[in-house]
Amino acid sequence: MSPAMEQQPRWAEMCARILQQCESIRGGRESLAEFLGVHPTEVAYWLAAKSGGPTREVFEKAVGLILDEHDRRARKLEEKGPPPNRRRTDH
Repeated sequence: MSPAMEQQPRWAEMCARILQQCESIRGGRESLAEFLGVHPTEVAYWLAAKSGGPTREVFEKAVGLILDEHDRRARKLEEKGPPPNRRRTDH
């Protein structure tokens, strides 16, 4: 990522939203910081969109976490099978 992109407010806000999802997946800020290999204070700044966002390596790790969670949920739905057909009178 170019330094100019990392300075943009929209970039910081997008990173913050992604990291919020990651924080939820990991069950908290401390766990997310450990997973990303950074100090929890850095995660707090990124979540608040107070800085340009994480490095590319950290960003890619965060996106990978979201994609892995998406795949996990999709597999779970596949294992469960399609929902049963409902009749109109079943409401």
